[in-house]
Amino acid sequence: MLISKDLPQLQRQLQYLLKLTGFGVVNWKRTADYNDTFTTAMKGFFVATVWEDSLRRYFRLVSSDGNQVSATSADSDVVDALYSEAKRMAFNVDKAIADIILRGS
Repeated sequence: MLISKDLPQLQRQLQYLLKLTGFGVVNWKRTADYNDTFTTAMKGFFVATVWEDSLRRYFRLVSSDGNQVSATSADSDVVDALYSEAKRMAFNVDKAIADIILRGS
């Protein structure tokens, strides 16, 4: 499913988006799709979507000019990491863990 002809460039884009996610610059939200699908957007720049099925995880980035890059977890391990972080952010897992810890003290 890799649509990028330049795998190293795709790796850099995925790692950069993962870093932005980790710093909280991009905010992932769950979609209404029955698969666990999450999306984020930076208005005027891009829309990114990650999702999974029973085989693997997927990533799609659509730029504001309509260019599209896609990859799967078979193409890059970063797709797995990005999916996990997006899901964690969308479900606000860190806050839930903090609430549990604070209630226990």
